[in-house]
Amino acid sequence: MTTHKPTVLSMLSFVVALFATVATASADAELTGRVVVPAGSGPAVVFLQGVVGQPRSDHDTVITHAADGSFEPAVAVGFVGNQFIFKNDDDTLHTTHLYLHLAYQREISGRPLRNGATLYNIALPLQDMEVRRPIKQYFEFTDQTGIIDVRCNPHPDEAATVLVFDHPYAAVSAANGAFTIPDVPAGTHEVWVWHDGEASLWRSVEVGASGATEVTVEVGDQ
Repeated sequence: MTTHKPTVLSMLSFVVALFATVATASADAELTGRVVVPAGSGPAVVFLQGVVGQPRSDHDTVITHAADGSFEPAVAVGFVGNQFIFKNDDDTLHTTHLYLHLAYQREISGRPLRNGATLYNIALPLQDMEVRRPIKQYFEFTDQTGIIDVRCNPHPDEAATVLVFDHPYAAVSAANGAFTIPDVPAGTHEVWVWHDGEASLWRSVEVGASGATEVTVEVGDQ
């Protein structure tokens, strides 16, 4: 009986073929579309629930004090394991003060608190100053903890909102309502929408193994 020993070339070809098979089998698609919100309201956050995935390692969240006295963006998403980047584009002192959502704090404490627990309170006294802080696991958005409120101590009218996720499947809608969540695993997923302080299940959507699955999400009274 003749036996054939595998050559280096044949083994290399097998490995290449194996990796190609794995890559094809794990090729992900994207969920894209548009969120329709009531006229004059702010952006929405579209996210998946019940999906396991490692947060992207290249997706820091920038929160900037703009020269016009506002936070940019007004609504943001963050991903556990990445960083917040707090910036000051203005020529005056600002602080970036992140609170755990007040409603949750009142519920668990039973007290009429004025603010939720402080996560970060960063002073930015100089123009073009930048400070980085980690996005931690317990910042994660859940039905219990809710959102993170962002305020500026010297300027109470400045406000923003952040939702933190422990997976990469979330996006903020653009000014025209457009959004894209890349690299979504194939299958049926619950699509949730946060808008104007409330999160709700929109519907379950079947995402294909490749290409774009397009949806139009309507929020509130049009």
